[in-house]
Amino acid sequence: MNQESEISKVFKPTVISKELYKNAADFETIFREYQGAVVLDFLESQKKELFKIRNPAARLTASQLDEIYQSWAAGKHVELEGTWVYYPWSNRMLHILDEHEFTELRTSRNQYKITPAEQAALAGKTIGIIGLSVGNAVALSIATERVCGRLKLADFDTIELSNLNRIKTGIHNIGINKCVVTAREIAEIDPYLHIECFTEGITSDNIHDFLLGNARLDILVDECDDLEVKILCRQVAKSLSVPVVMETSDRGMVDVERFDLDPSRPILHGILNNIPEEKLRNIAPADRFSLVLKIIDAPNTSRRGRLSLLEVGQSIGTWPQLASAVTLGGGVVGDVCRRILLGHFSASGRYYVDLEQIVGDPVPAPAFDPVNPHPAFDLQKAVRIADSLSVNRGVTLPEDTLRQIVEAGCGAHPGGTEKAWKWVFRNGYLMLFHDRRQSFSFANHQDIAAMLAFGAACENIGSTGKKLGYEAITQLFPYHEAPELVAAIRFQEMDRTVNPESGTTEIAENTSEQAILNALKAELENDGKVQVGLLNDPGTITKVAEIVSECELVTQLNPWGHHDFFRRGNSPAGQPGAPAAKASPVRQMALGMLRDHKVADTMRSIGGGKLLVQTRTAELAGDGSIAVISVNEPGREGAFRAGAAAQKLTGALARYGLSAEPLLSPTYLFARLETGDGLDQQEIQRLLPLENTYKQIIVSDAKPSDTFLFKIAKTESSEAKINHLPLDEVLFLVNEEI
Repeated sequence: MNQESEISKVFKPTVISKELYKNAADFETIFREYQGAVVLDFLESQKKELFKIRNPAARLTASQLDEIYQSWAAGKHVELEGTWVYYPWSNRMLHILDEHEFTELRTSRNQYKITPAEQAALAGKTIGIIGLSVGNAVALSIATERVCGRLKLADFDTIELSNLNRIKTGIHNIGINKCVVTAREIAEIDPYLHIECFTEGITSDNIHDFLLGNARLDILVDECDDLEVKILCRQVAKSLSVPVVMETSDRGMVDVERFDLDPSRPILHGILNNIPEEKLRNIAPADRFSLVLKIIDAPNTSRRGRLSLLEVGQSIGTWPQLASAVTLGGGVVGDVCRRILLGHFSASGRYYVDLEQIVGDPVPAPAFDPVNPHPAFDLQKAVRIADSLSVNRGVTLPEDTLRQIVEAGCGAHPGGTEKAWKWVFRNGYLMLFHDRRQSFSFANHQDIAAMLAFGAACENIGSTGKKLGYEAITQLFPYHEAPELVAAIRFQEMDRTVNPESGTTEIAENTSEQAILNALKAELENDGKVQVGLLNDPGTITKVAEIVSECELVTQLNPWGHHDFFRRGNSPAGQPGAPAAKASPVRQMALGMLRDHKVADTMRSIGGGKLLVQTRTAELAGDGSIAVISVNEPGREGAFRAGAAAQKLTGALARYGLSAEPLLSPTYLFARLETGDGLDQQEIQRLLPLENTYKQIIVSDAKPSDTFLFKIAKTESSEAKINHLPLDEVLFLVNEEI
């Protein structure tokens, strides 16, 4: 039906039947209808070439070929021999060999990679191609090799200038349907191939006609972009036992689904098995991107493919395809189809013809690896420092009590610095030392992350000691006095008649974040050096979430930050130690693609990554508030106090099923922005407007680098557990009395 439509006149050449002329006079009459056409007579040259290939051993010279041709032409009206073909779109009239001789000559150089018997068998085959961007290269490859005798082409779209980065056609074809352009090119290669065009594309109304009408498909090649059509055509092909082949123009990935040999085989290798069929018929816009990522197995796409996926809908409109990859794909699909049709290939599966892997540098470029300038922790030096200090002696704790208290200290959120705290108990006091080699990281600028964790740990030690009957008195040491030493804690026995829970803030049944914060506010701010606030306006939370997300992206794309984030085991939630389980599936997959440092380097160079910002913002701007802890004491002392306050708040929240996720990226990046340390000019320009907006939202006397954000939300059972080092690796008992 479709091949007889009006559109066929646009792409089908007119093969002038010999039945229309019996002699020169009849021929002249017919030829007058095309008198304005450009006439190209190739019959003589093609006849000579035919004689030559039929006598390969003779090695005929030009003069010998002339003699043979003249002998053949003697007594004939040569104009009436062969076939005349008129191409209406170019107004050309060609004189060529008839179909049998033309096909023999045109496929002669296929032998014996394709035998004459195989070539004859292929002539009876029909292949359908849906999608004529990549499909254009597939169709031309199949037609040029003559892998089949009939092609069905389907695409509703027209040629645009942006298509010409991969479709080999001229700008004069802009605005013409892609099927028509492809069919014309094929007709100009071989006018005897049968072509059908479905210029309305494939729909549920015509899919059966495409697969069965006029000639049943022997192979369906899917190169369309439409997800519903991609799924529909497989479902129908499976029901009709038609094999499906697909090529994605990235890493030479080819899918082969032999529904002819295994009709029970799930479509797309079972990738969509867990998705209800109803959702596949009516794919929601929000589900499309994640579905595409599943179908193409996004983490295994090429580096530039992964980068491009993350930028689709952000800085680019669609999935990119290069002419080299499309050309390769056309050849691969042509080869696969030929071998399937000839019975030389029967397996289903996903295959890769990855040129970057096959032809590439033997040694990959190394990733950024920061040089750690700090020496390993020296216990003997720590003991000497401890002995040199004038610290009031505390009570000697039983070893099991001490271990229980320190274990609680190590239970504080480490902020990626769990290996950095070293506890030395000597002569009745517990010293906290900073193992700087273990906290060396992009996020720990000016010891911000480490001191936040140390403050939280000491808060835990104090509260746990109190429960066990001991008051912990903490003395904080300024950096200039002892760089390695953070704090000394001495313990004194409490009155056993006093309830250890006395003095603990009672919180009423109203368990909103604001109520909890209000109840704790006086306790948290009792020394006047810490201020705690809560952001609960949705618009404000969204703005802060955007700032945090942008800062996290800067970290992930910075070479040092990328190294720490992806290679040091920090979780993929935006800052060290945050629960990976909170990341949405799309963001988890995006971060997986960003793990390759070359992808990150390129994304950084183009200023990309908005998808990561958007998905992270959506996570942070969901239910819950954001707590802001500000300190008016600069340096590590301020961060220590903020950590203690944060831990106290976290403990209170936990009793009501709430968690406090630290959002440290603005703090340490704004601290780096003060000097530019570790940042390039592009990063500085990206951070400056974020800092300005942050100052407008977070109204505080403290600098942005002295404010700490915590996302308050309901605790999820899937949250990641904090993996601490064994206690014996961080606690050293060097008191002779123990």
